[in-house]
Amino acid sequence: MSAPATRALILGLLLALAGCDERQAQYRVAMKHLFQRDYRDAAALLSTLANNGHATSQFRLGYLYRQGLGVPRNPRLAIYWFEKAARQEDVGGQYWLAESYRRGEGVPASPELAFQWFQRLAERGYAPAQYQVALAHIDGRGAPKDGPAAVEWLQKAVAGGHADAARRLARAYRAGELGLPPNPEQAAEWERKSQPTRF
Repeated sequence: MSAPATRALILGLLLALAGCDERQAQYRVAMKHLFQRDYRDAAALLSTLANNGHATSQFRLGYLYRQGLGVPRNPRLAIYWFEKAARQEDVGGQYWLAESYRRGEGVPASPELAFQWFQRLAERGYAPAQYQVALAHIDGRGAPKDGPAAVEWLQKAVAGGHADAARRLARAYRAGELGLPPNPEQAAEWERKSQPTRF
């Protein structure tokens, strides 16, 4: 048995005796390894958890395969784990599965599938996905071109703190795009919303 597997087994036994949630404790240990850039041990722990159905570990393991950290870079395995996590409603899994379809990484590019996954996540209130849904409506990528829908999703993304969405709205008001009339005052207001808050 490898050293990481032995440590995980011992930790699991100790936590079971203490009445703790073993999977969450193992996940915290895996995250500690990640933050310390000990990717190999992190990948070993995440792999065990992912194979046992832990959605967040599936997403993290997929990301390690995407980047080639602690494991060989393998976009197809990344997709495999992103999809497993996504089907369990994991935000990271859904977002990176959509991004993979958008970029054509590990799977053939599919704007339609990317849009479906982004839309699903956007409806849950995740601002980066709301921004991607807006861009899809602006460009007609995987969704019909629809200026008013794009504006609505951009506004939702801004409400969620997405600065690029505010900049895109400012641009639309400056140029009179997306069905909006040119309005320098509105453009300036949205530009202000794109700036970080200073205390």
